[in-house]
Amino acid sequence: MWMKRPSSWLVNGSLLALMAFVPAAAQAADEQANTESSAPTTEEIIVTAQFREQRLQDTPLAITAMPAKLLEARSQTSIIDLGAFAPNVNLSQSTALNSNSITAYIRGIGQDDASFALEPGVGIYLDDVYYGTTFGAVLDLVDLDRVEVLRGPQGTLAGKNSLGGAVKLFAAKPNADFGGSLEAGTGRYDRINLRGSVNVPLSDGLYARFSGTYDKRDGYFRLLDYGCANPGSGIASQTSAKDCVTGTQGGVDVLSLRGALRYAPSGSKLDVTISGDYARNNSEPPATKLTFANRAAIAPALALQDFRTYAAGNPFGGVPFDSRFLTGPKSYSSYENYGGSGNYTTIFGFPAQVAPGTFADKPENSTETWGVTGTADLTLTDDLALKSITAYRKATGNSVLEVDGSPISVLKEGLRNSHRQFTQELRLTGKLGTLVDFTIGGFYYKAEDRAFQRIMIPTFQYDFLADDRSDNRSVAGFANVELHPAPNLNLIGGIRYTDDRKVYAFGRTNADGSAIPGIPFTPNWLVFGLSGLSGTFADQRWDFRIGANYRLSDALMVYAQVSTGYKGGGVNPRPFVADQVLPFGPEKVTTYEAGFKVGDGRALSVNGTYFYNDYKDIQRTLFVCPTSASVTCSQPTNAGNGHSQGVELEASWRPIAGLTLNSSAGYLDFKYDTINPLSLITLDMTAPFNSKWTASAGAQYEAGIGKAGTLTPRIDWSYQSGFFYQAVNNPFNQVPGRSLFNARLTWASSDSLWQVAAAVTNLTNKFYTVGTSENVANFGLATAIVGRPREWSLSIKRRF
Repeated sequence: MWMKRPSSWLVNGSLLALMAFVPAAAQAADEQANTESSAPTTEEIIVTAQFREQRLQDTPLAITAMPAKLLEARSQTSIIDLGAFAPNVNLSQSTALNSNSITAYIRGIGQDDASFALEPGVGIYLDDVYYGTTFGAVLDLVDLDRVEVLRGPQGTLAGKNSLGGAVKLFAAKPNADFGGSLEAGTGRYDRINLRGSVNVPLSDGLYARFSGTYDKRDGYFRLLDYGCANPGSGIASQTSAKDCVTGTQGGVDVLSLRGALRYAPSGSKLDVTISGDYARNNSEPPATKLTFANRAAIAPALALQDFRTYAAGNPFGGVPFDSRFLTGPKSYSSYENYGGSGNYTTIFGFPAQVAPGTFADKPENSTETWGVTGTADLTLTDDLALKSITAYRKATGNSVLEVDGSPISVLKEGLRNSHRQFTQELRLTGKLGTLVDFTIGGFYYKAEDRAFQRIMIPTFQYDFLADDRSDNRSVAGFANVELHPAPNLNLIGGIRYTDDRKVYAFGRTNADGSAIPGIPFTPNWLVFGLSGLSGTFADQRWDFRIGANYRLSDALMVYAQVSTGYKGGGVNPRPFVADQVLPFGPEKVTTYEAGFKVGDGRALSVNGTYFYNDYKDIQRTLFVCPTSASVTCSQPTNAGNGHSQGVELEASWRPIAGLTLNSSAGYLDFKYDTINPLSLITLDMTAPFNSKWTASAGAQYEAGIGKAGTLTPRIDWSYQSGFFYQAVNNPFNQVPGRSLFNARLTWASSDSLWQVAAAVTNLTNKFYTVGTSENVANFGLATAIVGRPREWSLSIKRRF
């Protein structure tokens, strides 16, 4: 029997290895602490994961903390970049029509569907303000103080939708010192980078800070004219370009601005910060490469059906959808979709494909977000403080894509999203002598969403508008208590109660906005009965956390805890008929965790964790609905249970002055215990985005060069083993593992006012994919999102 569970042996072996490593690392840390006056050190990292400021090494949680200096040294500019250097973390841009959303997974738990009806599985926060949707959450790292990546359920500390963990960004606060910086950069693909910040003390106790970034890069993925690139195909060229290139994908065009005003007079008990941020993302759609095309192999009778309906103006009329539309397996190219290059009527002569209203024909991937936050800290007594966080946020965006990635319009969708939210959080933090530290508080969340979508599937006579709206409300109360019954011993207890309610309303019309008549076998008749319907989800939930930590020495702390978390339920957003408008319940996890922290976080730190997740009511999609009037089904439901376990290790060391080494490693093993067979998932499949292995390492050395300043070379390596992008595992949605190297060389003047940096990402020019999208069963196609090739950049920075 034991031979069927090699992963358990591997996990246990890894855990034993970590336990054996602890005494040696602790001894080394103690020895280094005894010679602290001469040992090279860095600044201590302070985190606020438990509602108050604590040293990272004193916080009994699995946290990867990244200060601003480290983010710059690694050339990390987007939230997507953070995942490569934290164990068991996967952060990526979503694929297909949801490419202006983030796909975030921690310890194999997250969310890959950006629909407003489904909740995130990893919480995204900016200055403790919760982002209630994955849409618009691909954030730039603008003038940050630090990043905290918390692994494991944060049900009591962060609240709902953080059952996998949380990613928290903290902006630099306005302060009493005048200063700032300006940076300009260039690089491959006509790169333009501009970054700047300024901190201005306006008067005693009144400070302002302004910052911004602009990132512009041309696309690295070429779109080719099929007839031009294949002159012997018998298909006429549609372009006069000599290189047959009609456009690109993967280009970047992002502007981010932030401003903050802080009132904190010296000697005052009140500290108030009002901040606002704005981001405009007009980047190109992601680099989508067709990897499989064979409609005839799936449904021979339908091999030409999609294309015979077009008039003679279609240059591909009657051409089968097959491998002729594939480009080289490692080429950064695909064929242009002619349906996206102009007006459908003039190209295809197919009136039903004329885009209504302001929908653009040309592929689009734009987002605009803004928010305002007010944070007030009031010291009531020496032992009691009140904190209020009030925020309003709004995000809008358009996405128009030909999902199949080929020259022919097999499946084209246009989506206009709108999300707005209001949040209010109150915390009362205090202590009772030296025995108790506590925080009690409340949280309110209100969101209104709209998803306005055009769906065109010629094969099934679909060309309709879906105008869906949702109203989401969540109210919570929480408490966290830490007892100190004996020297070096701390006992922790936390609890949170949450009340959720969501209403999802459906609208369906023909593409021209007219009502669907519902006459059988006429266009769109199958979705006739959905317009005007709505579904409601409501639920209440208790989460808890129980833990203990003990400091065995100044350099070694051990801890253990049990914690819970959940991802909210909702209403099926993609019904085909009225009887599929059904709610689904929350997804829940209970995690048992034990870990250690070695060192003081300055000269040496080694942190390790073992965890076991008991995963219940996993949300998956049913593709067969036996009680429905429709044979077509895409129904989210609580499809089964599972468990996972893993090990995480992080280390940072400064053995000599100027030299810094850091590394991380993660192991994750997931198994289904039960699963609904109507989901088409089998027990031997694994959950999506579950990389069994993740690892990273980095090294830099700051070398003095006399009066000329310092020269600091740095190299970083990250590894992620392969994973499946969809819950129903198959070779078409498998993402291979990848190993990537980045390098950077930085010169700084002796007064630290000037800095010049040369950097290269994907140093070995590795061809890799970051995600997939496949619909082989219905359309005989699969696509992949291709990662960025090797890029160089050069920047100059002036501090003042």
